[in-house]
Parts: sequence; C-alpha cells; structure tokens
Amino acid sequence: MLNSLAGWLLQAVIRLLFATYRFRYDGRPGLRGPGGHASYLLAIWHQNLFAGILAQTGRRHVVIVSKSRDGDPVTQLCEGLGHVVARGSSRSRERDKGGQAAKADMIERLQDGLPGALTVDGPRGPAHVCKPGIVDMARRTGLPIIPYLPLPKRYWSLKSWDRFRLPKPFTRIDVHYGPPIFVPPDLDPDQFERYQQEIGEAIDALDAAHNPKPAVPVGASALRSGKP
Repeated sequence: MLNSLAGWLLQAVIRLLFATYRFRYDGRPGLRGPGGHASYLLAIWHQNLFAGILAQTGRRHVVIVSKSRDGDPVTQLCEGLGHVVARGSSRSRERDKGGQAAKADMIERLQDGLPGALTVDGPRGPAHVCKPGIVDMARRTGLPIIPYLPLPKRYWSLKSWDRFRLPKPFTRIDVHYGPPIFVPPDLDPDQFERYQQEIGEAIDALDAAHNPKPAVPVGASALRSGKP
C-alpha cells in the first residue's frame, strides 16, 4: 500500500516537472538491428537516469529495474511513462537477486524489436565504470550500443555515489547520442573489458564536449571486473 502510494506521488511530482522541461535532440538513433527492427541499446550513466527516462517518453524502451522494494516506485514510473520493465538487479555476494532472469527477459524483448536502455554503472556503482552486462546483450542480440547523454542546462548535483543530476524546473534538456558501437557475436567474455572501456570513454566524451561544468566521479577511468 505504501509503495503504491509512493509510486503515485512520485509519478505526480515527475509529471509536474516534466511539463516544465523543454527537450532539444541532437539527432536520433535510427540504426537497424537484425531483422530490420529499428532497435538499439542506449548506454547511460546512472547520474543521468532521471533526464534519460523523460527524454525517451513517447517511444517504448525496455529497461531493467531492481527487484527490491525500493525499485517498485521506479517501475511504476517507467510503466506509467510507457516503458517496459524487466525486474532484476546485479549479483550480490555470488547470489543472483533476479538479474539473470531480468537480463534474459530484456534480451527476448530486444529481439522482438524493442529498443533498450541501461544504466551501465548502476545501480550502485562504482560511478562512471561500465559493467559487462550491456556488452553481453549487444553480443547476443547483434544490436548497436549508442552512448547517450541527456544534459540539463541547469541541474542540482546530489551528494550521492554518482552525483545524481536532477534537472531544475523550466530548464532545457539537450539530448546527445554518440557513434554506435558494435560488438562481434563471437567475442570472448575475457575480451569484454575493451568494449567496457570504449563505452565508458564514449559517454564521458559526450559530457566533456557538451557540459561546461563536467564533474566526473572518482573511478571514471577504471573498470569493474567480473563476468557477464
């Protein structure tokens, strides 16, 4: 009951904020994946998640949200904005908390033609360190990875692990996309780090090119080890 109420209140507040924002798109991802579907995988840092969800409202994307109770309001929000949610989270202490099932569900929906979006350093970081999950999804689906930066002209930077960016009311949000990154289907998991590094550097390059006050969290150039 409380989670439902929190989700409803969250949606109400966000819709009020959304009505005040203006969006400017620097191009659009229009690449075709296998089967001719206009599908792709958006790669975004967790700090830009709020603006990233709103900037894609109007076209359904499939996203992964934590299976924990804290993820319930986020799920309600995403579904309320028209997106498709696969529930799961990262592995913790070698115990799968639903992440593998959510990943399989997301891959199935990607193969059906839906585009997807992933916070590649989420849900708990380290910040600006790309994890291997998106590389594995691209390898298995053949879809291009699109570096993605929704950048508010004015925003609050919260004191969270990722310096989460909350756009201020009535600001403009500029939406930028980087060149596509293709992952070969026969890529060995031991070679994922190369692509993790490339994806992270591509997102950071967008921020450096368009943000007059970039703030890259500690650990941005590192890689988190682990297998998909």
